[in-house]
Amino acid sequence: MALIEREHLLADLAETYATAAAGQGRVALVDGGVASGKTRLVNAAAEVAAGAGALVLTAACSVAESTIRLGVIGQLFHSLRAQTMSADHLPLLRRDDGPGGDPEAPALRHHEARLLEDVCQVLLDVAAERALVVVVDDVQFADPLSLQALLYLQRRIRFARMMLVLSGCVGARPEAAAFRAELTRQPHCRLLRLPPLSPDGVGRLLAERIPPDAARRLAASAHVLSGGNPMLVHALVEDSLADADDAAAPTVGESFVQAALACLHRSDPRLLDVARALAIVGPSGSAGLVAGLVGLSPAATRQVLGALAEAGLTRGPAYHHPAVRAAVLDDCPPDVQSALRTRAARLLHEEGAGAAEVTAHLLRAGEPAEPWATPVLVAAAREAVTGGAVRQAVDCLELALRSTGEGAARAAAQAALVRVHWRTEPEAVPRHLPALLEAARAGLLDEADTLLLARSLAWHGRHAEAVEALGTVGDLAGHPDPDLGADYLATRDWLLHCRPRGGGAPGGPGAGRGGAVDRAEEVLQRARAGDSPLVSVWHALRVLVYADHLDRATEWCEKLAEEAEADGLVSWRAVLTDVRAAIALCRGDLAAAERHAGDALAAMPPAAWGVAVGSPLAHLVLARTMTAQLSLAEAALREPTPAAMRQSLFWPQYLRARGVYYDAVDRRHAAVADFQNTGQLAVTWGADDPAALPWRVDLARLHVRMGRPDRARKLIAEHLALPGGDAPRVKGMGLRALAAAYAPKQRQVMLREAMDLLHASGDRHELAHVFADLSQTGHALGEFGRAKMMGAHALQLAEGCHAELLRRRLKPSHDTLDPAVAGAKDGLATLTDAERRVVNLAARGHTNREIGDRLFITVSTVEQHLTRAYRKLKISTRTELVHIDAPRTARTRRRRRDVATAEPAGDAGP
Repeated sequence: MALIEREHLLADLAETYATAAAGQGRVALVDGGVASGKTRLVNAAAEVAAGAGALVLTAACSVAESTIRLGVIGQLFHSLRAQTMSADHLPLLRRDDGPGGDPEAPALRHHEARLLEDVCQVLLDVAAERALVVVVDDVQFADPLSLQALLYLQRRIRFARMMLVLSGCVGARPEAAAFRAELTRQPHCRLLRLPPLSPDGVGRLLAERIPPDAARRLAASAHVLSGGNPMLVHALVEDSLADADDAAAPTVGESFVQAALACLHRSDPRLLDVARALAIVGPSGSAGLVAGLVGLSPAATRQVLGALAEAGLTRGPAYHHPAVRAAVLDDCPPDVQSALRTRAARLLHEEGAGAAEVTAHLLRAGEPAEPWATPVLVAAAREAVTGGAVRQAVDCLELALRSTGEGAARAAAQAALVRVHWRTEPEAVPRHLPALLEAARAGLLDEADTLLLARSLAWHGRHAEAVEALGTVGDLAGHPDPDLGADYLATRDWLLHCRPRGGGAPGGPGAGRGGAVDRAEEVLQRARAGDSPLVSVWHALRVLVYADHLDRATEWCEKLAEEAEADGLVSWRAVLTDVRAAIALCRGDLAAAERHAGDALAAMPPAAWGVAVGSPLAHLVLARTMTAQLSLAEAALREPTPAAMRQSLFWPQYLRARGVYYDAVDRRHAAVADFQNTGQLAVTWGADDPAALPWRVDLARLHVRMGRPDRARKLIAEHLALPGGDAPRVKGMGLRALAAAYAPKQRQVMLREAMDLLHASGDRHELAHVFADLSQTGHALGEFGRAKMMGAHALQLAEGCHAELLRRRLKPSHDTLDPAVAGAKDGLATLTDAERRVVNLAARGHTNREIGDRLFITVSTVEQHLTRAYRKLKISTRTELVHIDAPRTARTRRRRRDVATAEPAGDAGP
């Protein structure tokens, strides 16, 4: 052997042989780990003895032949025949014709004892003529009777010219351990321990195959990977030959992995069992857990773990390299791996391990779990959802369903699965609802899961069943658990939204306007995306939107959307995007409204929207109509909707949007029918909200164009008299529609008031229409300069908010600004606060007297401010102010905000 540290062992064997050849029989037991070089060492010793004239008989044991009686002795006698050309001794073996018996029996049968004596005598006779060396490799796998024969022999060679050379991990098996104990207690037995290679030894072995410099560089890391196992070191060389000159560490490739597997398969089967158990439980597994998996005693398990470490495969409970662990798992038959994982899960559960650790094994087992595992899987799913691992949560719950029959445990698992689906795969919810409904009828669902079922059924149009489910829990409004009470109220309100009964549906006048915004804020402050009922958050946001609290609604949308995005909450992202579309429409940002509505429908499949699909579709139709994308608006109206939507509050919202489209394409009678139906349903269902459903305004405009101003006036009077009718946006829209029913002079007064209100509300689209109406009115009154200025304002706003229908109607007389006017904005910074206030009002079309009245200054002061402003801005006419956006002063902004918020809050939308 080339390694210096092994050469002394060979010298020891040679010395032992010399003693035996001199007539003092000796036994050499070469012990060591798997693939540590024992075979190579004893073969080298055999060659030395043969070179000295000894007769060498050899036998190699294996697991496969460990049950063949006298298999080792048979090999030795065949070796004897091959070398002496004599078969005289083979008939001895045929005398063993008795049954196998118990290999661990304390005493041999008489015929077996006679047989062993005869076998030993044959070998002693050979040794009397010539020095004899008997080599048995991997003796730990010898059959029990052969082990007895070797013990017989070693007790009778004290004065014979014979040497027994035995190699193997003789402490690995119980019978081999007894053999070792008996063997080593004899004074003529010498135990030679073959340790793993040291780092220096690994370097020397590497240097046999690769350049010395590379061997020295790689020795330390190769020792860590191989544990000093020569077989693994050679495999590392095979994997690293291509880049050994430059590599900083050896390459772990196919050769190394296959060598590791070979170490396991050629050794005691218990090593393979424990190795598989270690691969299953991973580095966190305890020796006790491994013992339970393989069915060994703790002591035996520790012994096998030591053998794996000595073989260079593991360090403690961990493999030296993850590739080896992966290979052991791949090599493990599926049924064995499944059984081990199932057993590991049960043992971990009994030890009190966490749900996630237990469930990891259950999922990988790939088989239905035992009944005890269902609540563990549900608990693990909750943890997975909290950690953002939704796919794992679904896997846990689906396994729980496959593993559980009927009963409360199955119902709880299915309800938990529905909760998870609502987060990321809402289209999967409907298929679970029938089974959950049956569970609710049987009293198997708890209150929270029953409320979830009721909301889900109502969402998908199964209202009667939703009412039935809700009825099974009774009235929980005053429940001691405030979250459960709030959940109940949200569910009850949602059912009313999906099938209103009239006289006070959620969001309608019956809900009470005074505290609606405060209650909405309370809901939103408690809300956490994915945890709170989505329908209650949606309703709260709509309350803020239609109460003109657009900034607060936007802030909440952004906060919740950030949470939803972080957790991958599909349904939440879709609903929040729909709310953003509503906000954009209220601000007159038509391009954003179309984008948000389209994104909402794309985020969640239409089938998953259920009856609620009416909301994003309505927003999309309105935005496309106002931006003159009429063919796309028509396409949106052709999208299929569930029949149950017609019984929900989403239907009047949808009808109103369709009416606006019909009006735009001059289908007036169809538009009138839709607006009237919208109004009838809104009134009947107690959801007549002038902010969310301004159907009277839409219908009044149509009546004016159809020559029915009296009907229009009556409708607007009702509109303004409703709770919330005096909110800036609602009142501004109403006054604009009302103005059209009066003569130009009266119309102008109403339009100016509408202009102020809409300017304060921030609805640029409605404001653009007011400016357009003021321009038309100015022409009718002969105020052509003012008309031109108002028309320019309307065009500017229409283009800014993408109101293409209005822009086409305006037909501007010019498309570019005078260069002098374009440069006037440079003087804005030089204006005083007083000049800015006057310029702002003048630009909006107010006369000098009106400006003086509003600002409590004289007409002369107004004229002086304007004169100085014109000079600073380098303009000469009032019309040129249209193109100048003088920044508001802080006081002006504050006053307008106060106007907007001082009005009573409006009702929420449906």
